[in-house]
Amino acid sequence: MNIYFAGMCVSLAVYIVIGIVVSRKIRGVDDYYVAGRRAPMILIAGSLIASYTSTGMFMGDAAQSYSGCFTSIITFAGMQSAGYVLGAVFFGRYLRRSNVLTIPEFFGKRFHSRAVRNLSAITAIIMMTVYLLSVMQGIGTLMKSITGVDYRLCIVIALVVFAFITIKAGSSGVLITDTLMAGIFTGALIVATIVISHRTGGWFHTVSSLASSPRFHLFMSWGGQPGVLYQKAIENLLWGLIYGVVWMSVCMVGPWQSSRYLMAKDEHTAVRASIPAAIGVFALEFLVSSAAVFVNMKNPGMKDSSQVMIWAAMHLMPKLLGVILLTGVLAAGISSATTFLSLIGASVANDIVGTKWKNPIRVGQIAMGVVSVVVLLVAIFNPPSIFWIMFLGGAIVSASWMPVALGSVFSKRLTKAGAFAGILCGFLVCFFLRLYTALAGVTLPVYLDPSVVGILANIAAMCIATKVTSVTEEEKAARARMFVMPDSEKDPEQMWKTLRISKRALLIGPGTIAFLLVFWVIPYLVGAHAG
Repeated sequence: MNIYFAGMCVSLAVYIVIGIVVSRKIRGVDDYYVAGRRAPMILIAGSLIASYTSTGMFMGDAAQSYSGCFTSIITFAGMQSAGYVLGAVFFGRYLRRSNVLTIPEFFGKRFHSRAVRNLSAITAIIMMTVYLLSVMQGIGTLMKSITGVDYRLCIVIALVVFAFITIKAGSSGVLITDTLMAGIFTGALIVATIVISHRTGGWFHTVSSLASSPRFHLFMSWGGQPGVLYQKAIENLLWGLIYGVVWMSVCMVGPWQSSRYLMAKDEHTAVRASIPAAIGVFALEFLVSSAAVFVNMKNPGMKDSSQVMIWAAMHLMPKLLGVILLTGVLAAGISSATTFLSLIGASVANDIVGTKWKNPIRVGQIAMGVVSVVVLLVAIFNPPSIFWIMFLGGAIVSASWMPVALGSVFSKRLTKAGAFAGILCGFLVCFFLRLYTALAGVTLPVYLDPSVVGILANIAAMCIATKVTSVTEEEKAARARMFVMPDSEKDPEQMWKTLRISKRALLIGPGTIAFLLVFWVIPYLVGAHAG
């Protein structure tokens, strides 16, 4: 057992202990599935960051940046971060007012339709299972690379740990471990990026050197390196913009993101938590992408670019810091896995089975166990493709849920038939078009990306079905109730505090632009001019 694996084992043991301790405080369904609806801002923000930040970012996004797609990754990272604030303000607070356990239950209540609830639950389970597969493969690849232990044994170890935490402690345990893990991998990544940039000659020197290098001068340019994603610079940039919309949708209405608002102690907590989450996720994406592209100065042309951060931890950093970084990457994977598994269990118990069984907690636990075994088998027999499997999960969210989620709040005319048709068509078009391109080895033009076609199919089906049906009185009443602010949310002091924080959040945009100019654009232009 090497020091890196020992560090991982210690961290896994700590997470298990936390799960055991938290499980003793569970008293009912609300405690198990929505953390008793009393979580403070720090736990909501920590879980929002952790549930997004997985091995997909540390290995998938890092691989693309290392290969020359830095700008595309940063483009969608900036856009997706805005999704946190937009989602909390325009969807999350209405979601919380509905007093539901899951997002599919919200859709069912809003449209007074069991069919809409069941369909959205099925799509949620599929999208989260797909994403869970990506995380599982990432964890297995990480542990195998470090230990040399068989890949299959590695994913079994990881699955036992995160399944135990989730099944034993429910959402309360997930929130606490998520926040702890978010702190670990954020701190580890900050230190790692500083060390890596120092080893490659210093931050500004490295950016300028990449810009002046005949081999790497396009890696941080506006269009990126041709051939990694698409052949033309404008296509690479357009891809970043398209997936900016996709991942903005995920952060706005995705079940593993917006479900955190159901756990907040009040609406003000939900809105306030979205701001540090937005800042944190963008900062992590920028640090991961920068560190990955910097590694080209020390080890260009890696055959498996998904291993770039693992290689950096083991070759560019002191051993103790390398252990902390790799433990942080593992924490990112485990935190996402616990979130997905918890939500799958909640959807099965609450939305699919419903009141048919007397013990909804036991139903959810059984569902989590079954899904864990299924994902394990697929992960064992399916070659790892961390980045693209992760992006399939995000594409399904945007194509099947985003238009209907926004319509459920802001449209008076959207009917249950429109919602059902939109979710169904968006999901089917996106999923099967993505499946076709993967099996046939076809690369579609960037503007025909499955997520784009799926969103358009969703909107078209939603509009057509709504046109030929009428809004019922129950639907009108359900929507009207969403806009009634509970008396508990009308505390003037809390409202003023939320408003003050929101006004300060307006500085995020100019601050981000200034930051990118100083740490990326200006040193890049200096290097390009010198080259």
